Amino acid sequence: MARRSFRTADALIVVSTDGYFDVYPPIDRTQNDKPAYRGVLAELGPNLRGQDDKLSVRPESPALAAAVSTWSHSHGASAVRGEMGVGRDAEKVAPAA
Repeated sequence: MARRSFRTADALIVVSTDGYFDVYPPIDRTQNDKPAYRGVLAELGPNLRGQDDKLSVRPESPALAAAVSTWSHSHGASAVRGEMGVGRDAEKVAPAA
C-alpha cells in the first residue's frame, strides 16, 4: 500500500492505493490525527479505481491530481467541518445515545 498527499486550499487529502482517501484540515497535522472524513476512490471519479476497488492509476498521475483537486474544491471544506459525516467508516462509529 502506498499513500500520496495532496495539499489543497480546502483540505489535506491523502490517497491510498488500497482504495480510499483521508481528508484532514489543511494545516500541519501530527502522525496520530484521525481524518475528518474517509472516502472511497469512486467519490473522486469513475476512472480512478479498478475492478478490485483499488487505485487504477499511478499515485503521481495527473488524472489523480486533477480528480483530488476537483473533489476538494467541491467537498473539501465541508468534509473538514464534519458536514459529510465520517465517510466510509460510518458503520464503525457507535450511534449517539
